[in-house]
Amino acid sequence: MREYIQNKWNEKGFKDLTPIQEATKELIQNGEDVVAVSPTGTGKTLAYLLPLLEKIEVNHELQAVILVPSQELAQQIGEVIREWKLPELTMLVLAGGANVKRQIENLKKKPELVVGTPGRLTELANQKKLKLHKVQTLVLDEADYLLAQEHLEQTRSFIKKCPSQRQMICFSATKNEILESIHQWINMTPKWVEQDQQMARNGNVKHVYIESPIRKKDELLRKFANMKEYQALVFVNSLANAGILAEKLQYHNIPCALLTSNENQINRKAAIQAFKKGEVPILLTTDVAARGLDIEDLPVVIHYDLPENKEVYTHRSGRTGRMGKDGLVISFVTEKEVRDLKKLIPDDAKLEAFQVHSSQLQVAQKKKVVEKKTYKPKEKKGSAKKSYPSKDKKSFKPKKSLGKKK
Repeated sequence: MREYIQNKWNEKGFKDLTPIQEATKELIQNGEDVVAVSPTGTGKTLAYLLPLLEKIEVNHELQAVILVPSQELAQQIGEVIREWKLPELTMLVLAGGANVKRQIENLKKKPELVVGTPGRLTELANQKKLKLHKVQTLVLDEADYLLAQEHLEQTRSFIKKCPSQRQMICFSATKNEILESIHQWINMTPKWVEQDQQMARNGNVKHVYIESPIRKKDELLRKFANMKEYQALVFVNSLANAGILAEKLQYHNIPCALLTSNENQINRKAAIQAFKKGEVPILLTTDVAARGLDIEDLPVVIHYDLPENKEVYTHRSGRTGRMGKDGLVISFVTEKEVRDLKKLIPDDAKLEAFQVHSSQLQVAQKKKVVEKKTYKPKEKKGSAKKSYPSKDKKSFKPKKSLGKKK
């Protein structure tokens, strides 16, 4: 490491590199194309950022671009870069939702490093305001999302604007079919570094569920919000549901913040800050808005709505238990959804049933099995049971006819 990076490393109290940092450091420094897959909370951002900062020269030419899927992740990575970069190195965050005229004005500072979202970066490049001809390294953070079918064309469109002879670095917590065959979609011959969930186990992350009818889930969340020792990032499946749930909580005087893609950047930033400062116990969000979101020491993640697949469950749950710390993942499910949940959790995780009782989160009591009693009518005294011939054709024997005596 360069001296200024080593000093910051020591100042942070870090000791050894994490496995993903160790495995990718030399490859990135040597200019290799890299695809790295490692669970959330294992230090992926610093894994690509520190070798990148060591390579960048302060010469007022754009040398590296970090592509991310959301405004929040762009701002978050921007904050990390400001902590680790040399003071004289210029870095800009260029994400959608911000004032584009101000961004164009800031580009006159001639940054060496840019972090941004594909849409806004493409827009600025098309206007000839973002000069990409000297770019040497292109990073795709949350690569599985950027290369998903619905985002692939936009991502590829921006990549094509960069020089063909450049280093490509892709980092992700999970992989999809396109990422696995990335050489067919993007001009790169990557070295693969893959760390499975078990090897990179994040601390003691407990996976539990609480059974609740759909109509009573908001009531369950209110009970949870009243437990002072907990603060939770709560995932819902749609913008509409997030808004409705926020209104219900506020109606009952439960403070909460809302982080969704349709909010402006100022409101989104305020929501994150209020949650980080502990001013609100609940931060409601959707999958897109919370992609890559890093909230230090987040104790709880709640799946208010069950995610549609294991990949989404992994990304959501990875917001807690980061860098070896403990965490709790709670899913609000109906009785029928318990079976679906078991297919989503990590293969080596144990799933437990919990309940909220007397403002406490505790292990749920096992349901008592009630045997159904069949009703038998009482026989009246003095009455004898009449016997009837069986209707079964095989066992039925007709009575002998009574003929007249001769």
